[in-house]
Amino acid sequence: MPSLTIVGSLNTRPFAGDDLQILCLIQGFFRILQLCCLVIPLAVNYYFDYSSGRNLTINGIPPWCPAYHSKDVGGYLILTVEEQGNMKIERIDNTGIIIILSFFSVFIDLAWAGSVWSAASVGTPTETATRDAFLRPLLWCKIFIINLFPAILFSYGIYAVYAQRRNNYGCGDDQPIYYPDDSVWFVFYSVLTVSYAIELLIWAAILVNKIVAFLRGPRFFSRASAKDKVRRYEILVFNFLRCLSLCCCFKRGGKNLKNRGEFRDAAYALTDYVNNDTKMGIVFSDLYVGLKLLARVQKERRLHAIKNIASIAASRMSEEGDQDEVAQDELVLKLSLNTFSMRVMYSKRNMRNSVLTIQAKPLANKYEVIERAVLSCENEKDKRALADAAQFVPHSVNIYSKIGHAVQDHPLCVHNATFAIPLDSLNDDSFYLKSIPGQKSTKLLFASFFIGIHATVYAILADEVAKAIVVSVRGTISLEDVVVDLQCLPQELSKVGRKCGFEGSGRYCHSGILNRGKWMYNDIRKRRILRGVFSPGSPYESYDLVILGHSLGAGCACILATMMRHQYPRLRCFAFEPPGCVYDEALCKFTESFITSFVRHDDVVPRLTPANADALRDEFFELLARVKVSKIKLFRDVRNIVDNEDLSKRILSVLRTIENTPRDTQYYQQLLKFRNERKDKDGSNRSTTTKLYIPGKIIHLCDVNGDGSCYIPYWATRSEFNEIILSERMISDHSASALFDILKNIRLDALYASSTNYNTNLRNEIELDEDDNFHDQAQVVCSRQGGRNFGLSTIVTIAVTLSFLVNNGCEFFYREAVVSRNGEKRNDPSIRMGFYGYEPLRCATKDGCQGNNTILEGARVCAPFPPAFEADGYMKASRAFSFGTMSLGCVSFVMSWFSTCLQFNVKAWRGLCIILLLTTVFQGLVFLIFRTDLCTTSRNPLESILPVNVYCSVSIDGVTAAFAAVCWFMAAVGACLMARKVVRTTSNSR
Repeated sequence: MPSLTIVGSLNTRPFAGDDLQILCLIQGFFRILQLCCLVIPLAVNYYFDYSSGRNLTINGIPPWCPAYHSKDVGGYLILTVEEQGNMKIERIDNTGIIIILSFFSVFIDLAWAGSVWSAASVGTPTETATRDAFLRPLLWCKIFIINLFPAILFSYGIYAVYAQRRNNYGCGDDQPIYYPDDSVWFVFYSVLTVSYAIELLIWAAILVNKIVAFLRGPRFFSRASAKDKVRRYEILVFNFLRCLSLCCCFKRGGKNLKNRGEFRDAAYALTDYVNNDTKMGIVFSDLYVGLKLLARVQKERRLHAIKNIASIAASRMSEEGDQDEVAQDELVLKLSLNTFSMRVMYSKRNMRNSVLTIQAKPLANKYEVIERAVLSCENEKDKRALADAAQFVPHSVNIYSKIGHAVQDHPLCVHNATFAIPLDSLNDDSFYLKSIPGQKSTKLLFASFFIGIHATVYAILADEVAKAIVVSVRGTISLEDVVVDLQCLPQELSKVGRKCGFEGSGRYCHSGILNRGKWMYNDIRKRRILRGVFSPGSPYESYDLVILGHSLGAGCACILATMMRHQYPRLRCFAFEPPGCVYDEALCKFTESFITSFVRHDDVVPRLTPANADALRDEFFELLARVKVSKIKLFRDVRNIVDNEDLSKRILSVLRTIENTPRDTQYYQQLLKFRNERKDKDGSNRSTTTKLYIPGKIIHLCDVNGDGSCYIPYWATRSEFNEIILSERMISDHSASALFDILKNIRLDALYASSTNYNTNLRNEIELDEDDNFHDQAQVVCSRQGGRNFGLSTIVTIAVTLSFLVNNGCEFFYREAVVSRNGEKRNDPSIRMGFYGYEPLRCATKDGCQGNNTILEGARVCAPFPPAFEADGYMKASRAFSFGTMSLGCVSFVMSWFSTCLQFNVKAWRGLCIILLLTTVFQGLVFLIFRTDLCTTSRNPLESILPVNVYCSVSIDGVTAAFAAVCWFMAAVGACLMARKVVRTTSNSR
């Protein structure tokens, strides 16, 4: 933070300089995937082609041409060199060159990613000077040097395909026996080439984007006005929601979304919140670590406030009771301090029935202790409020989907849009919602399933248990509901108040909720539903009218209840977890006589107001300026759960105090400019901006144990919800079904009769153990405490490389034959041989293989044995031991390098030692090849009637095999010593 400028307008946005670890991970994953899935399979195939001679050309003729098989080098016996004299044997190396360059490119990129990872970890998120000095040259190197490798590989790959297909695939006028393009390996080759092309396209797209941004800049166009910015955000919000509707196949609505001004309020609010002249340069990673750290800071502040509550409560108990009861109550206080989620403390005595709770001080980042009344089992109004809420909350849950499913196949359900029973059938028993559990005494009178910006789903029910007609309004579930949520600007109610019989002049309401309330009010009046239900002679004439809803539906229920209050004076409204910005202060006080709102614990929706969002943003910016560690370290720190006792210590380890915040950084200077700009804006808008709050009286359900086992309901004030609490349950606490279970299980008499409702074994936090530091370290570098075994891993790497070279070569031994004829001895030409092939001979003289002075030399290619050659038992055994050496070597290679990252126990080291010893034995047994017939029997037909002496001597690959065996043995000794060291360390620790 902010994004790193590489050159000109080219920067790393949306990543900051200390976010490049993410790009390193992406780059490394892509390279490793490319290496494992493409390069290594091609290299293995190339190795088999190399060892079997399938990639040789004879006089320029490739093996897929008919002319090649008339001169197959593999069909010649070893000593018939006269027929090989005029052959030009070459190897097709295009694939090999690409494989070598690909390996080099992968390792260069991985090394660059490691360098960037280290450089990006320098400094703090707001102190960027030192970090940028390291990163900028590395990014220059990536753009202008390292990116040449994909360009070269892509170009050479295209050229190799062209060269292979040229001149009828090298066959001239002949028809190829098979086409190399039909091979699966050509697909691998093509995908590898395309992967390099994709890399080049990414950089091309970045370049085009910068060109477009330059052309759209202020040099060619005038700067956008405030209205243009609002219009731009309006289109952005509309397109975003439209894309969401397409992604969910319109199952969550959005099919009829039109940009006809519905998004203007959201665009205006978004513009005012994030679009300022001073740019803070915040990126996504800053949001994650900043909000997680802010949640921890909030937690610490509340914990200190809880301790303050405990001291106040303890002093009051000492003044009021005897010592025995005080001691018991102090035990309760002590237990509650171990549970962070408890933010209230209450007296067990029925004589008080109050709570001490905490409330955030505006603009102070502190809490104050306040006392609130707990709902009492001795107060009839309190008991009725909870009983009615428990009775009516299922209707706010069922309206989401259950009512629609219950009547979707009913004849009275017209086009799945409306359901209405005839008014002369109010006594009909067939309209009870018996299919919904617990609703056998509830009759459905009317339901509207229209979904739109103004239209919403609601139902009118007759609850015969509570003797009430219930209007239940659905909350947010569709994209149209989201649009209504975003229409959060205040709208005056003077016109609505005059029409509905209440004072609306100078009183304001959430504009989106108001529009829906007006639609429901008009729809109910137009259909004459309530008029018919409460008409004389109706079975429900004496019933009360109750309007309720959850979430957005709670807000709509509040405005509908306010509009209908004049017509139905006994009307009551229950708002379950309503939005936090429904009414202004005056209207909230007016509705306290008939609206009751319920808020559960840390629910974010009742706290989500523009003022709270502004306060959260300002504290977030200030918190980032105080960070004193790198972002990668901060990222690892905020992921770990912290115990309450270590909370302050952990915060001080990553944050400076406010007094020690560095003020000479570019970020802090931007922060000062931002504060001054917001101060001027807030001052100019103070006279026109109206704050909105939760309507009616508020019952706060506080989870005292943090596990949902005990909720204390108390009468709260609107000022208690002036802070957005960042916690793990801020979203889950908004669940309507969970609220139903809570209200159903609350028993005021049981709450106060029990001596304590605390779980002494409850711990919401997990203490850090000693292994956490090791896990954090292993995630950053491949290292571990107690040393690194790079020596052992290096020896194993050398040994496995030598074993592969030995297995694939054709120079393991020299085969020589001495023939005696007429008393003279003649040495046949020496032939180099390996496990799977040999090196053919060719004439070294310009006049070919004519005459007696023919000089032969190796062709420097590895050809397969001729078809007439049959491997004997010793040759097969040597091949098997060579393959076993490579297999066990790969296992030991992986284990040895894992030992540099993980802490091996003694069993793992002993297992590695045994594997390495077996590999040493297998590597030595490959020398059984000297007992094969090639080293004991002549292969020349003329030698069968002449005395001949055949013997073999060690060649370069044989020496390499011996050195590999020594390396394997050294590695085995090293693994055994490590096992012994682990045993000693374990015994000393005991």
